[in-house]
Amino acid sequence: MASKLLTPADRIRELNEISGGIAEMLNHMGQAINALAPSPQSDNENIETRKETFEQESRAAYVAIQAFNARMKRQAYALEEAGIILAKAPVLSATSTREQEQSRPNGPPGRSGQSGVPPAPPAKEVDRITNGGLGNLDVGWLNSRGNKVGVENEAELLQEAKALLEQELERRSATMETG
Repeated sequence: MASKLLTPADRIRELNEISGGIAEMLNHMGQAINALAPSPQSDNENIETRKETFEQESRAAYVAIQAFNARMKRQAYALEEAGIILAKAPVLSATSTREQEQSRPNGPPGRSGQSGVPPAPPAKEVDRITNGGLGNLDVGWLNSRGNKVGVENEAELLQEAKALLEQELERRSATMETG
């Protein structure tokens, strides 16, 4: 049995179907949450009916998540087979950039790889790209060192407290004048 080659239009159609599955999954999740939340319309429903609805919608959402996961993996495998994306994570190393520069035909002068300059020794340890290329830099740690947000928040809270105190003073002075 020969496998059918899918066209880009077929791939786009499949992705649209996956997108529709996401909407369905979110709908099931919303229905599950609504089953737990008390509302005026559900006052006449008993707790057992709401629990059963929650369980059914939760199962349906879980099935939708599993289907989404499987279909997206299938899409990723198809992209790998087509050579559009790599199967493995890209590797960052100092020597790979030097080798690329040396092998470039239109590279800088004296770096074409044929100038008699020996190639750089291979790196002993290859660094993987982590944290989106930021390495071990923790952006959360950097943000926690900034005080701007805390100062602004404190100023807003003090202003709100001042307004509440002024309202309370006005209310008390109005009640003392009338009473």
